[in-house]
Formats: sequence, C-alpha cells, structure tokens
Amino acid sequence: MLQNIKFFLFKNPFKQVGIYTISGSLCKAISFAALPFFVNTLSEGDIGILNIFSNCIVFLTPIISMGVLYTISIDYFKLSKENYAKVFSTSLIIPAVLSLLLLPVLYIFRSPLEKNLSFQHDFFWLIPLCLFFNFCFEAFVILMRNQNHVRQFTIVSLLKILLEIALSIGFILFIYQNWYGRALGFLLSGVVIGTLFFIYIKKHDFLVKINDYTILRKELYFGLSGLVLQTAIFFIGTSDKFFVMFFFGKVQAGYYAVAATFATIQYIICISLLQYLQPVLFTKFEALQNWKNLKNVYYKYILAMFTTWTGVMVFTFVVYNFVLKAAYKEYVYFFYILSVSSFVWTISNIFLQFIIFNKSKRIIFLLSVIAIFFSITVNYITSKYLDIDWLGFGQIVTNIFVLLLILFFNKKLNYFA
Repeated sequence: MLQNIKFFLFKNPFKQVGIYTISGSLCKAISFAALPFFVNTLSEGDIGILNIFSNCIVFLTPIISMGVLYTISIDYFKLSKENYAKVFSTSLIIPAVLSLLLLPVLYIFRSPLEKNLSFQHDFFWLIPLCLFFNFCFEAFVILMRNQNHVRQFTIVSLLKILLEIALSIGFILFIYQNWYGRALGFLLSGVVIGTLFFIYIKKHDFLVKINDYTILRKELYFGLSGLVLQTAIFFIGTSDKFFVMFFFGKVQAGYYAVAATFATIQYIICISLLQYLQPVLFTKFEALQNWKNLKNVYYKYILAMFTTWTGVMVFTFVVYNFVLKAAYKEYVYFFYILSVSSFVWTISNIFLQFIIFNKSKRIIFLLSVIAIFFSITVNYITSKYLDIDWLGFGQIVTNIFVLLLILFFNKKLNYFA
C-alpha cells in the first residue's frame, strides 16, 4: 500500500509534471508574496541596485560555468555512472577557479562599473561568492532532476527560497534597511544549499578523485560554445535592464525591473515544466526520435505556456492595482510589453533543447553570436535614439527573431525531417 502511494505521488509521470510545476510555481509565489515588502520598504534606487545585482548573477553565471551545466545535464543520459562521476567532479573545477579569478577582474574595473552601472563597493566580493553558490544550486537541482528524485528536488527548491526570503526580511528589518540586507539573504541561503550539495554528491558517489585532466580540456573546449550560448540567453532576456540603468537611470530601472520580474513568471513556469520534459526529451533524442514522434509534446507545452500567459496577465493586473505602491501603477504597461517577449522566449526554449542535446559546437556558437549581435543592436538603437517604451518593444522583436533562428538551425540538424 505504501509503495503504491509513493508511486502515485512521486513516480507517476503526470504527478511528476505536477510536482515540478507546482514546486517551481510555489517558489516563485513565495518570492512574489515577499515582493510588496521589498518594494514598499526599500527605495526605488535600492530596487534598481538590486536589479543590477541580480542581473549580474544571471549574466556571470554562464561565464563561470562555461557550459558545465549543459554537460552535467546531457552526459547523464550518455555515460555510465562511473564515467559520469569523473566528468561531474572534473567539471566542478571550472566554476570554482573562475569565481576566484573574477575577484581581481571586478576590482580592476571598479571605477567604470561604479560610474556607469551604479555598482556598489560590496559587489566586488558578494558577486563572486554568490555566483559559485548559485552554480551549486543549479547543479544540485539538475542532478536531482536527472535522477528523478522529485521529493528531494522539491524540498531543496523550497528550502532555498524560504531561507533567502526569511534572511532578507530579517536583515532589512533589524540590521540593514537597504539593498545590502537582501543581497546578504541571497548569499547565506546559497551557502546553506551549497553545503547540502556537496554532502549529496559525496553520498551518491558523484564526487570522486580526479585523475584524468583530458576531461577538463574537453569540457573547456565545449564550454566555450556553452559560454557563448549562455551569454546569448542573457542578452536576449536580461541585458535590456542594463541599458535601462545606463540610459534612463536607476529610478526608471526600478520600475522596469518590477515589471520584468512579473513577466518572468512565465519563464519560471517554463523552466518548471522543462525540469520534467528535458530528461524525457533527451531520452527520446538519444533514441533518435524527432519532431514527427514528439510534436504532440510540443503542442501541449505551447498550450500550457499560452494558458500561463493569460493567468499571469490577470494576476499582475491585480497586484499592480491593489498591492504595490501607487507610483508603480502607471508603469504597468512595461509588464504587458515584456510579458509578450517572455511568452515568445518560452516557445524558443523548448525548440532549443534539440540543439543543446546535439552539442554541435559550430551551430551553438553561430546561433549565439547572431543572437547577441541582434540583441545588442536593438537595445542600443532603441535606448539611444528612441525611448524606454521602444526598448521594451525591441525585446519582442528580438525574441521573435531568435525563435525563427532556432527553428532554422533545428531544420539544419534534420529535426523536422
């Protein structure tokens, strides 16, 4: 009887989709439940600074991981456990070393960063530490998802956000009544999860002695294309916030950041679904199945994303009109613009999975470079010669272009054959 209950709750595929989606949504719901506290307690300037801080984490995580997150996700389905453990352990060296190297780099460029992007002095040690522990969290959830440890995945995800929010609120109320309290909450929650991560990989024999450094060279080689891809994803989804800060100031960045935060609910649901779908798709890809066999999965996913989009629109309208400070209400249109952009990206994301699985370095590099160039061009022209509204509309144009580009490269890889 107990075994049947466990199967129903944690092994049944439909329930797994539900648990991954609900846990991801619940984590975001907790974050959003705390958002009015931060918005109403901190100044618009502090919100703008936190926007830059969080976007630095998003931007620099692919730089310090260099494709490692892709490798530990894909190779789990291609290698034996013994060989996978060697790859996994070796791959951990890359983010650890690059996080340390980032300290002097940020210090050297501190003056232009402080002048142009409102970098704070404490960013120079906070960001490298947060980056490494954020990598640990990302690797942790990927590993649990690959192993289909649904219960542990849910517990760790909820523990991370609950610790982060609780610590942040405590720091802001009793010690630092500014952005610093929120950043410290993020760091310390990462330290706790990072500790659990190393305990977990040791217990499950994924942390082994490294004796083959050819793996490291191979990962660095693939990591270059993975790095460029992650950088492209940053430019597509996040770089506009830096342009807002540079051209329009930290107050406008605060309003824009709050709207963007609500728009990313769509992306969070997308990632939650992909926590289940990615291992399923990778297994099918390994069995040489393509669009003809899997198109129904894609159709259901797109329908789920459209349903989510409409729900997020209603939810955000209510929050802007009845929860947030009145000053934010007139900028709700930022959200409507950015939500369309976010919806298009969720469609791109599922078609990107086949390209990632194939690990075709040339295609990944070419796709990424074109996307980066297009995104920078759109962001620069709209920011410098038009206004912040056109910058928002530019995100829709960029995401539609990237979707078409991804579909083109899927065709080149014979996915639609």
